[in-house]
Amino acid sequence: MMDCLVGITLSKIKYMNTKLERIQFITSSTETLSHVDFARKACEAGVKWIQYRNKNASSKTMWEEALKIKTVCKEFKAKLIINDNPNLAFEAGADGVHLGKEDVSIEEARNLIGDKFIIGASCNNIDDIIRAQYEGANYVGLGPYQFTKTKSNLNSILDKSGFEEVMNDYAKNKLTIPVYAIGGVNADDVDFFLSIGIYGAAVSSALINSDNMSNAFQKFNSQFFQGKRINI
Repeated sequence: MMDCLVGITLSKIKYMNTKLERIQFITSSTETLSHVDFARKACEAGVKWIQYRNKNASSKTMWEEALKIKTVCKEFKAKLIINDNPNLAFEAGADGVHLGKEDVSIEEARNLIGDKFIIGASCNNIDDIIRAQYEGANYVGLGPYQFTKTKSNLNSILDKSGFEEVMNDYAKNKLTIPVYAIGGVNADDVDFFLSIGIYGAAVSSALINSDNMSNAFQKFNSQFFQGKRINI
């Protein structure tokens, strides 16, 4: 455990009363389909939690896409979080933000967007998770599980043994923050994730590249719903 975290009293920090879905869909784009298009397809397939992630767009494009995706999410009663950008999340009326390790701190984001918003944090080891819970994140994304083309500048791949090690330490430290598997996650991995205490998954390619997005989502969701959603 990192020296700066030794002696910290950990507790589950409740900032709101909502339910975290098991599956979060991360948007992407192709030559023919936009982030907005994929958000709509995911919602039509039954997804209730969208993360808008567009690393390469201008501020203007991100603003326009965020507003359009927010409209889609409102239509389907789905939650929307914005990747990396708490200002955009707040101004676009999103439900929260997902922060990478190089983004603003959880505390800074919380001060900006308020207590009623979801804040997620990317984590690659147990110290990251401890810090995220202590600082008041609502969930963490642990990974990457394996290589994925949907994200550049990946952290070290954890694979099964890495996930097992981190989640063993999670249990030993009596942590409570929901953990989502991220990075190359497939439906065939769900049984393993459930066995080690993973709560849900953030997926992109597994749905986008499927022959039938609705069937692919339902397979993920039904497997993860062996447990109930967590109130936070």
